[in-house]
Amino acid sequence: MPEKSSKMRAWKEEQILRATAKLLVTHGFQGTRMEDIAQAADIPRPNLYYYFPSRNHIYRRIINDLRSEWIRAMEQITVDKEPAEAIRGYIHAKIEYSRKHPAASRIFADEVIRGSGILTEAENEEIRKLTDEKCAVLESWMDQEKMERVDARHFFFLVWGATQYYADFEQQIKNVLGIKRLTRAHFNKATDTITRIILKGCSLE
Repeated sequence: MPEKSSKMRAWKEEQILRATAKLLVTHGFQGTRMEDIAQAADIPRPNLYYYFPSRNHIYRRIINDLRSEWIRAMEQITVDKEPAEAIRGYIHAKIEYSRKHPAASRIFADEVIRGSGILTEAENEEIRKLTDEKCAVLESWMDQEKMERVDARHFFFLVWGATQYYADFEQQIKNVLGIKRLTRAHFNKATDTITRIILKGCSLE
């Protein structure tokens, strides 16, 4: 496929994915039809099938893209980095995803609440193995007395909950702050606050 055509396809797919994510958050999977997606993405319905053959394919792509981004964020946690640097980078990456893709994050949260039926056992196992690997990195830092000894898995649960809250419960945050939308400044403040609290709790600041 020529580079120009490839870029156009990628752009169109992203347009469809973003439109679908917004519909899914509002109407759920059962309430979102292909014709609704085509209209929201401003694309003729027959053309939509050129990019995705069904709602299931779009839904799964949204989930898989999110998993890929979260796995990429985990790459911040490596033994060759200092703990504070790695944790700071990881929190920043997670908050940035919440800022840029709040709808996808809410869809994934709903999927997990309903039992993660869309994920295969192999995909769930991949997440478990990756978490185990990153827990081992934290434990190696603890063994070297580079950071306070904490339960590594609950460390990650804490980071996930804190960072994803800004996407999954965005409306509640806006209500409490009395604002109509979250700006980059709000996310920057969230990143700074979460990072300081976690680093202090791990005796890294």
